[in-house]
Amino acid sequence: MSLSRRQFIQASGLMVCASGLPATAQAKGKQNALPIPPLLESHRGQPLFLTMQRAHWAFSGDRKTSVWGVNGRYLGPTVKVFSGDDVKLIYGNRLNEPVSMTVSGLQVPGPLMGGAGRMISPGTDWAPVLPIRQAAATCWYHANTPNRMAPHVYQGLAGLWLVEDSTSKSLPIPNHYGVDDFPLIIQDKRLDNFGVPVYNPPSSGGFVGDTLLVNGVQEPFIEVSRGWVRLRLLNASNARRYVMRLSDGRPMYLIASDLGFLPLPLALNQISLAPGERREILIDMSQGGEVTLTAGDAATLMERLRGLFEPSSILVSTQILTLKPTGLLPLVTNNLPARLLTDLVLPANISRTREFRLGDSLPGINGAMWDMTRTDVQTQEGRCERWIVHADSPQPFHIQGAMFLVRSINGAAPAADQSGWKDTVWVDGDAELLVYFTQSSSASFPFLYYSHTLEMADRGSTGQLVVQ
Repeated sequence: MSLSRRQFIQASGLMVCASGLPATAQAKGKQNALPIPPLLESHRGQPLFLTMQRAHWAFSGDRKTSVWGVNGRYLGPTVKVFSGDDVKLIYGNRLNEPVSMTVSGLQVPGPLMGGAGRMISPGTDWAPVLPIRQAAATCWYHANTPNRMAPHVYQGLAGLWLVEDSTSKSLPIPNHYGVDDFPLIIQDKRLDNFGVPVYNPPSSGGFVGDTLLVNGVQEPFIEVSRGWVRLRLLNASNARRYVMRLSDGRPMYLIASDLGFLPLPLALNQISLAPGERREILIDMSQGGEVTLTAGDAATLMERLRGLFEPSSILVSTQILTLKPTGLLPLVTNNLPARLLTDLVLPANISRTREFRLGDSLPGINGAMWDMTRTDVQTQEGRCERWIVHADSPQPFHIQGAMFLVRSINGAAPAADQSGWKDTVWVDGDAELLVYFTQSSSASFPFLYYSHTLEMADRGSTGQLVVQ
C-alpha cells in the first residue's frame, strides 16, 4: 500500500503522539456528559407529537453537522406511556422524503404498527390512537420505511418508548428518569474528519462503523448516587452486536428483556445486545469507585493507523458509559428484590412448527424476497407456534405483533441473558422460538418479521405475517 504525503504525515503524527502517552491515556479519550433525551409523557388524553425533521448535532467536539432527528434533536425524546391508556400519537414528517414509523415491542393491531401501509408523505401527519394493553417494557420507536429503514435509522429516526404499569411503579427499583434510571441508545457510526456521519453500506451483510456512540456522543459519563442505578439499554445499530461487561468485574443484574421484567434478577458478568434488542440492568454503586460499561476490546494502535487509509469495522473505543459515584444519597435504598414477577407461563398447546432460513450473501427468507402483495405466514390470534430460524451468517431476527420465548440455541439451552419475553433474537446457526400471537393483522396491514441487520431487511430479508 502506497501512502500519500498527507497520509504519511497523519500516520507519523499519530505514532509520535501515541508513543509519548501512558497506556491508560492512549486508551482513554475525552469523556462527555451523557445527554439525557427529554421525557415525553402521556397525560389525560393529551396527544404526543413526534416530528421527524432536520437537526444539528455534534458527534465529535463542538462542530455540529446536519442530521435527522425527532422534535429538533438527534434521535428523539423518550416517550413514556401507561398500560390501560389510549394514547393519541401524532407523527409529523417535515423531511423531504416519505417515511414510515413503528414502535418495536408495542403490542397493537396491524393497522397501528406503521410500515408500508402507513407511509407519511413530506409535509403530512399520521395520528394513530394506540391502546396500551401490555406489561411494563422498554420498547423503541424508529423508522421502518420500506427499503429505506437502514439509512433512516442511521440518520437518527429512533428513540426509546417506555411502557409502565402498576407492577413497574410498585417495585423497589430505581425509576426516576435521568436521576437513577438512564436511557442508553447505543450505535456505531463512521465519522469523517469533520465529524460528519458517513454511510456506505456494503454490497452484502450490514453496515458497521468504527465509532461507538451512546445517546449521540462518544465515551459518555454520568454522576450517580451511591446506590442502585438502572440502565435501559437499546442497540440501535444497523448490524453490530455488543457483548458488555463492567470494567472492574462486578456483576450486572439483568431485570428485564425486550418485552418486560424477568421473574427474578439475574447476576451476570457479561450481557449480549443484538441490533433491536433491549435490556434493563441494575448496577450496585454503593461500594467502590467509578466503573465503566464496555463492549469488548478497542482497536490497537496499528488497527487505528490502518483505519486512516481504509474503512474500519473495529471500534476505536469500546466505552459505553462511565458511572462516577458522588456523595449523594440514593433515592432507592432497598435491597435488590428477590422476585420481580410470577413465573412466565406459555399456553400449553403448540399449534404447529414452522422453519425459516435467513439469507446470507443473497437476501431473502426461505429463498423468497420481500413482496408487499404476498402473505408469507397466516395464523390466528391467541395461538402459540414453534418457529425454528436458521442463519448461516449471524444476524438478529425480529417479529412484529408477537412475543416469544427462546427455547434453545443450536440445540442447547439459551444463555441466561436470553431469558424472558422477547421480540428480537440473535441467530448464529439455529434458534428455536415459542411464538405467541397477541394481536391481529390483515393483508392490507400485515405484521413483518425480518432480519434486524437493517441492510438485509431493506434488500429483501423480510416476510409478511397475517394474524386473523
